[in-house]
Amino acid sequence: MRPAIRFIFAAFLITNAAHTQDEALPGGPEFAGAIAQYAAYVLPESKRAEADEINRALRQAQNDSKRATNDAEKQAALEKRSAAVARLQKLLSEIPGATAITLSATQTTLAPAPPVTLHAESSALLFRIDAGPGPARAVTAAYDFSERSTPRFPVQVAPGCTTWALVTLERIPTLKTEIEIEFSTGGGPTTILPMTLTTPDPGTLDATILSDDSGKPSPAMVRLVRKLDGREFGPSNALDFGPQFDHQGNFAPQRRTNHTGGGAGSFWVCPGPFTMQLAPGDYSIIVTRGAEHESVAKDFAIASKKTTSVTFRPERWVDMRKHGWWSGDDHFHCQILSEGDAERAAAWARAEDVRLCNVVKMGDISRTWFDQRGFGPDYRVERDGYILCPGQECPRTHNELGHTIHMNIRSMIRDTSQYYLYDTVFDEVQAQGGLSGYCHVNSGIFHVHRDMSMNLANGKVDFVELMQFANLGTDLYYDFLNTGFKVTASAGSDVPWGGSVGEVRVYAYLGKKKFTAQNWFDAVERGNTFVTNGIMLDLRVDKAVPGDTIAVKEVKPLRVRAKAIGDPRRGTPTKLDVIVHGDAYKHAESSPANQKELALDFTIPSGHGFWIAARAEGSDGSRAHTTPIYVVREGLRFWKYDAVPALIEKRLASLGEIEQIVADAQARNAAGQVDDNRAIKQLALQGPALLERVQTARELYVELARIQDQERAKRN
Repeated sequence: MRPAIRFIFAAFLITNAAHTQDEALPGGPEFAGAIAQYAAYVLPESKRAEADEINRALRQAQNDSKRATNDAEKQAALEKRSAAVARLQKLLSEIPGATAITLSATQTTLAPAPPVTLHAESSALLFRIDAGPGPARAVTAAYDFSERSTPRFPVQVAPGCTTWALVTLERIPTLKTEIEIEFSTGGGPTTILPMTLTTPDPGTLDATILSDDSGKPSPAMVRLVRKLDGREFGPSNALDFGPQFDHQGNFAPQRRTNHTGGGAGSFWVCPGPFTMQLAPGDYSIIVTRGAEHESVAKDFAIASKKTTSVTFRPERWVDMRKHGWWSGDDHFHCQILSEGDAERAAAWARAEDVRLCNVVKMGDISRTWFDQRGFGPDYRVERDGYILCPGQECPRTHNELGHTIHMNIRSMIRDTSQYYLYDTVFDEVQAQGGLSGYCHVNSGIFHVHRDMSMNLANGKVDFVELMQFANLGTDLYYDFLNTGFKVTASAGSDVPWGGSVGEVRVYAYLGKKKFTAQNWFDAVERGNTFVTNGIMLDLRVDKAVPGDTIAVKEVKPLRVRAKAIGDPRRGTPTKLDVIVHGDAYKHAESSPANQKELALDFTIPSGHGFWIAARAEGSDGSRAHTTPIYVVREGLRFWKYDAVPALIEKRLASLGEIEQIVADAQARNAAGQVDDNRAIKQLALQGPALLERVQTARELYVELARIQDQERAKRN
């Protein structure tokens, strides 16, 4: 049984070289962190909260000291540290369970310590070692029984002083274990303390999780928490995706998710019923199945040599399929080269109840990651109504043009001799019947605004990631919409950098059409989408849904209906906005914790045209946003007319940045400075073709400025 989190501190000696002579309790911050983590084993319950407070105070003092810019700030940080250390020393002096050791000047084996009965496979031992009258110090030594073949555990302490030593132990064998703690000041005689550790026989947990749709066993996301020490565990059959993650991002089995509605924290992908051994004691189990299900938490007790059986059926608080909406994740990195790979990835999608995942092979100018067996319909994985479709995240540059992502492709598209010419990939994806978009638009990282200023404006891009890592970001999105460009909202988890598949998701509206991969992609291509990480949204303007266009020839009233829905046991809607040209046109708020729905119903004049979308927030911190509905007045763009000059200037500035990075690369190349930097070398070589595209885009914005001037008379 492996703990969810391992705090491993190598045995070490805090020396005078590492600390100033007037520093109280050298090693105190590291020691405080360890004793707070292992407080359940060495502190009475009444002292554990204080240990946490001392740990936080020492960490804050360290941070203050690092940020200090003058003597007064340094002194304040030192005083804060001294106060926290004094509290720590007082706490240590009051602990009844610390074992006192006096170091001998000769090689000594002490009488065996009284047997120690432990509660679980993890524990800690606290020692006070007397080696002289000097100021006290603190050390921490960590040992994992699964990694040791000898029963001797060395602890090196400082000479000539008292040392507090915390020895942390992991994966302690059951029943009786004999060990020897060896104390020394390094290089001299040692003092050995024999000890006998006893752990109880474990009990057994049998767990089954059922689908609320079928009543049959289903994959789910699961976390077990031991109440004794707060340790988190995965189920015994938890899936390990490390080999499929190419050692990229977070490739550990536990997923630190960005879920809302009670589903935050570390979870493991559980493919089905499981049986596992646990140390006796009280536990909680938490089960989640994505945004449309309630999280389930249940307390249970494990008794030695006995079996505890539990069954869960996480309830749907909403079934978006019945409303015509089908969930997806556009950004799931995962190697699929075998049936085993496919089964594991499909189990994750089912565990999070994400109906379609775009499983992307990733590349840069040098190499690729997350290999796939192939692309296109023949290589899709379908399991119980859940579909995995191979796609790609490539081209992808960090310091130049941003990351692109593509769905529904039939082959990997990659030509490094044209790597900076993103439009060549967009054109080929379109020829294959696929969809192209930009990653990370919600945060604007990797200078994605630069290529967007060329190729989104040229009509070559279908969607942008508006939501990721629980973050909804709309600034860049609104700029392009306000300039009169249609663009679809999408969302992707970016696993393994993200926490879990579907922690943010894009819903595509199929209406009464059958759910198939192609129908889902067609809906995204039309822009019939909204994105969310919890709260659900619906927007209608007359009969139009997000992504639709309403063409009008004259001013007429349009009926707008927006609705946000949630569940009191998960998260209820607290704010609902109808957005017109980036500004809240109508707003509703709710404070009652049990109000499941927040709605707006009003009419709006069609005017000169506009884009209109819905945005919502939930009490659980979730966010949601629709793709706009576009109201287009004949002969006019739907843009934010008065802001167009400033918006065009932003785009021209982005194009100027591209010109500058090309000039810099060409100058470095001419000077012979980039022969060992393939990326910059290729940017220099591909620069002329890239600058041609920049000039084409500049001409497009000049034309938009002319159109704006032309529209003035019509609008007046």
